[in-house]
Amino acid sequence: MRKLKIIIFVLCYLWATSAWALEIYLKNGDRISGVIIGEEGNSLRVQTLALGEIKLNKSFIDFLKTYPEQYAPPKIQQQNLSLAPPAIEWKKDISLGYVQSGGNIKKQLGQFSGVINRKTPANEATVKMDDLYSSSHGKMDGRKFYGMLRYAYSFGNDLKWYHFYKLEGDQDYFSDIYYRVTPSTGVGYWFSDTKDLKAMAELGVGYQYTGYRIETTSNKGEAVLVPRFFIDKRLIANLHLSEDVTFYPSLENINDYRIRSETDLINQITTAWACKISYVDDFNSVPPLGFKKNDYTWVTSLEYHF
Repeated sequence: MRKLKIIIFVLCYLWATSAWALEIYLKNGDRISGVIIGEEGNSLRVQTLALGEIKLNKSFIDFLKTYPEQYAPPKIQQQNLSLAPPAIEWKKDISLGYVQSGGNIKKQLGQFSGVINRKTPANEATVKMDDLYSSSHGKMDGRKFYGMLRYAYSFGNDLKWYHFYKLEGDQDYFSDIYYRVTPSTGVGYWFSDTKDLKAMAELGVGYQYTGYRIETTSNKGEAVLVPRFFIDKRLIANLHLSEDVTFYPSLENINDYRIRSETDLINQITTAWACKISYVDDFNSVPPLGFKKNDYTWVTSLEYHF
């Protein structure tokens, strides 16, 4: 009977030992199965079946493998592993308006314009066009057109610097411009890019080629600088004032330059509709023979956002 009790005790001990046994992984690749029964300084007292009680120096233990739940780096939740896509801002506007003009333009004009702009924190793409036209007896007898394609990508730690590529095209029957094409590239910097204040400046270099309607002026091509400044300030509530100025000084003749300035006062009536008053000034220091240097237009338009 006594022997039976001893056998039962030994079996229970062995069962308990195996149930609480721990696989201790060593840095050299070995492993020891046992139960930790104590700790002395830098050593662990481990009870093993084969060797009995041993002392194991902690410096030999691979704690990451032995206690993966305790020593492994915290698990990152699945939603944090997938990076959220960058915010994309779309601006899509069209407008129709009435134009009052001066300089070479001495007619009452209709106006149509459109802008598509796609912007993320890292890049921006813009398509823009402005079309002024006049008609007599139901037929168009005058036109002034401006179109622009632009792409910019940001760089630097704060993404305030950017590199841009731009292509501009003009047609102005009132100033004898049959067509004018200006591709350019350069760098710019955003001083502020918030809803209350947007301000940036850029400097580019490009090539300007102009074809004239009247053959008394020869077509010409020349390298130009393209500095630009833009600011948009919210005045009060939904009323904004913006200024966009671009210079086109010739690199061949310091006295030959153009300036295009557009000033807009925009009142956002609803999320979809806005009323806009614009003043556009086009100055050419060396206009075609018989034409004035300065053209300006006042445009009152209704703008739709979609």
